[in-house]
Amino acid sequence: MNHRPRVRQRQMLVVVICLLVQLWFLPQQVTAKLVLCVCAEEFESAWQPWIKYRNQQGYVLKILRPKGSAAGIRESLKRLQQSHEIAAVVLVGDAPSFSKGKFGKRTDWHIPTFYSQAKVNVLFGSEPEVASDLPYGDLNGDGIVDVPVGRIPVVDAQQLAGYVKRVQEYEKEYSSAPDKRDIHFVAGVGGFGPALDGVLTSVTRKFISQGIPGSFRVTMTQASWQSPFCPDPFAFGKHTINRLNQGGLFWVYMGHGLRDQLDRVVVPGEQPVSILRRQNLEGVDVQGMPPVCVFLACYVGAFDSNDPCIGEQLMLLERGPIAVYAASRVSMPYAMSVMGDGMLRQSFRLREELLGNVIANAKRSLVVPAQADRTANRMLLDNLAGTLSPAPHLLKEERAEHALMFNLLGDPLLRLNYPRGVKLTSPVTARNGSDIQVGFQSPVAGKAILELAAERGVQRFVPMQRQEFDRTLVARYTDEYIQANDAVWHSEERAVNAAEAVSVKMKVENISPGFQTIRLYLQGDQHVYIGSKRIYVSN
Repeated sequence: MNHRPRVRQRQMLVVVICLLVQLWFLPQQVTAKLVLCVCAEEFESAWQPWIKYRNQQGYVLKILRPKGSAAGIRESLKRLQQSHEIAAVVLVGDAPSFSKGKFGKRTDWHIPTFYSQAKVNVLFGSEPEVASDLPYGDLNGDGIVDVPVGRIPVVDAQQLAGYVKRVQEYEKEYSSAPDKRDIHFVAGVGGFGPALDGVLTSVTRKFISQGIPGSFRVTMTQASWQSPFCPDPFAFGKHTINRLNQGGLFWVYMGHGLRDQLDRVVVPGEQPVSILRRQNLEGVDVQGMPPVCVFLACYVGAFDSNDPCIGEQLMLLERGPIAVYAASRVSMPYAMSVMGDGMLRQSFRLREELLGNVIANAKRSLVVPAQADRTANRMLLDNLAGTLSPAPHLLKEERAEHALMFNLLGDPLLRLNYPRGVKLTSPVTARNGSDIQVGFQSPVAGKAILELAAERGVQRFVPMQRQEFDRTLVARYTDEYIQANDAVWHSEERAVNAAEAVSVKMKVENISPGFQTIRLYLQGDQHVYIGSKRIYVSN
C-alpha cells in the first residue's frame, strides 16, 4: 500500500499549524507596548525598580542614552517604533539651562529639550523660544503629539530613587484613601480688566460645575479679598499650602505665575501677599494622597531655567505632589481654557486611566479637535475667543503654541487613582419637610455616608458684603471661607454589607429651593466608591 499521500498530508498539516502559530503571535510582537526611557548610565541603577515595576504591568522597556542633540535623540526613538507600539517616552533627567539665547553647562545626564519659535506669546513679552518636550512624542513630525511624554527632572540618583518609590506608593497604597474624591482649586486675580476678568470667572465656574461630576468634593481658594472663597488674605499662602497638604486627586492653580512664585493677593492699603513662593515650599507636607498639580499659569514649568522652577521643586519634594503639569513660557487664557476643558473631559467623562494619555489626548484635541471634542464648553470658548485672546487672528497658532509649552513633569505611565463609581436612585424632586428614599447596590462592606449638598457654585448662606477692606474682620473672612467650601446641608451615615440593596431615608428640611446634589461616599477596605444624583427641592 502507498502511504506517501498521507505522509504529505501530515507534512502539509504541520506546515499550516506552524504558519497559524506564527500568525497568532506576530500581532503580539508588533503591538507589544514599548516604553522608551532616555536615561544616563549613572541614573540606571536608581531607575531599575521602576523598570521592574512597569515590566510586571506588561510594558517592554528600552533605555537610550542622552547623547547628542534633542533631534538626534528623537531620531533614535523613531527607529524603534517600526516593530512596537510605543506607549510613552520618559525623560529621566533635567534639561540644560537656557537663558537669553545661551545654554548653560551640559552634563552627561542632562537631556536637552526642543525649542520652537514663538508666534503668539512673544507678542506679549515672552521669550522668542518655547521650551517643549512634545517633539519627543511627535514621531511623524506633523507637530501633533503621538505618544505621551513625561520628564522626571532629577539631578542625582537619590532624587530619582525617591520619586520612583513615591510612584509605586501612589499606585499601590492609596486605593482606599478618603481624599481621592477631593479636587482643590486655587485662583489668582486675572488683572486683565473688569470685562475679561468677569468672563474668565463665569467660564471657570461653568467648567467646574459642569465638567466635574457632583460626586466629587471641590474646594476653591480665591485670591480676591472680596470673595467669600478668600480667607484671611494675610494668611492666604498658608491656606494654599494647607489645601495641597490635604491631598486629593487634583490640585489646580489658575492665575499668574513666575519661575519662582505664583501671583499675589492685593489688599487695599497693604503690601501684596504672596500666594506661593519658592521659599515657602518647606511647608509642603502632603498627608493624604499626593495630588497631580496643574498650573494654568505662566512659567511655573520652566524646567530650562538657571535655577529649578517652582514646578520642578514641588514634584521632587519627598511629600509633594506626584506630578506637575505646567507651562514653560508666557501662557494665555483662551488656549489654557480650551486645554483645561479637554483635560476635564479626559479625566471625568472618559475616565482615562494614565496621566500621560490624559495630557496627550487633551493636547491633540487642543490642536486638531475631533467631532467628539467639540463639546458645549469648547464651542463656548471658541465663540468667546475674540474676548479671551489678546491675538484673536492667531487662535490656531495660540492653541498649537500652548500644546508645546505645557509639559508633564512626572511619570506619563502614572495610573490615576480615581475612586470607583456607584449608581444612586432617588426622586427627581422633593419638598421641604418631606422624606426621600435614596438607594444603591453596595459593591462592598463598609461605611456609607449620604450627603444632601448644595450645587457647586451655590452658597448655603448669604455672604457678607466685602465692599471695603477691614483688617479687624479677617478672622470672619476665614470663617466664611470655611463655610463657603462646606456644601453639605444634611448627611446620613450607616454600615453596609457587600451586595446589599441599600435604602436610606433622608430628611429634606430647611433646604434652599433649587437644584441640590445627593452624594454618596462609601469607604471599603480596598477601595473608595462615590456616586451622585441631582434633585430639585421646592417649598
